[in-house]
Amino acid sequence: MDIPEHLAEIARFPKRRGAIFQMDADNKGLALVDVKSGTLKIYVLIDPDAEQILDTKFFTYGGPMLTALADILCEELSEKKINEIQNISPENLFGKFGVKLDDADFQTVAKLPIMITEAYPEKKNMALAARAAMGSEKLKACTAEGRTSADAEWEALSEEQKLEKIEEGLNEHVRDMLAGDGGGLDVVGIKDGRIVLIRYQGACAGCGAASGGTLYYIEDRLQQHVYYGLTVEPEIQTWNLGELYEH
Repeated sequence: MDIPEHLAEIARFPKRRGAIFQMDADNKGLALVDVKSGTLKIYVLIDPDAEQILDTKFFTYGGPMLTALADILCEELSEKKINEIQNISPENLFGKFGVKLDDADFQTVAKLPIMITEAYPEKKNMALAARAAMGSEKLKACTAEGRTSADAEWEALSEEQKLEKIEEGLNEHVRDMLAGDGGGLDVVGIKDGRIVLIRYQGACAGCGAASGGTLYYIEDRLQQHVYYGLTVEPEIQTWNLGELYEH
């Protein structure tokens, strides 16, 4: 099915594709709402104290239209208060992209805001139970307030310092795993302080998982051990090097 070019572009380079795991949410005392509609599953990570959405991801086996709509919804949900979700109008959100309201993919995605709202109370109780066993310092680092502090610390670093921390994180938590399968990676650069551009080496360069499971693993390790706001993009899927070094 042909879709408008602006939606096709989002589908080619989605920002929110991936997964958030319950174990990670539990370790941080955060609520993880994961709901499924058709072939689409969406993950919403929420600070139960501030009632604020901290992160969103999605995964789907659907086509480019469903991928684009899921990415748009995840971007719309990010950083909102949980009680604001019910005010999201899928008709208005997707209508401005030229999506027809009788489209099957629209119907799949349009159900999700209500599903998230309905699932949240139970997930909140689970998160509060996990928090009861956590130390105060670890808990603070996981909250919206803690993330604001982490943002300030990260932004205060020079680009060189950010790259050094990224390299340290890769050396400690990623490269051995890749090397075990005959692969590796180089960091080409960082854009906008948060997007890490990598170049795969060895077996990783031709592996189908390089844009799926392996990529999600690398991104998760950097978010866990370096800075939660980092995203990772293989060089072939993003900007050219001339554009990178202009920033």
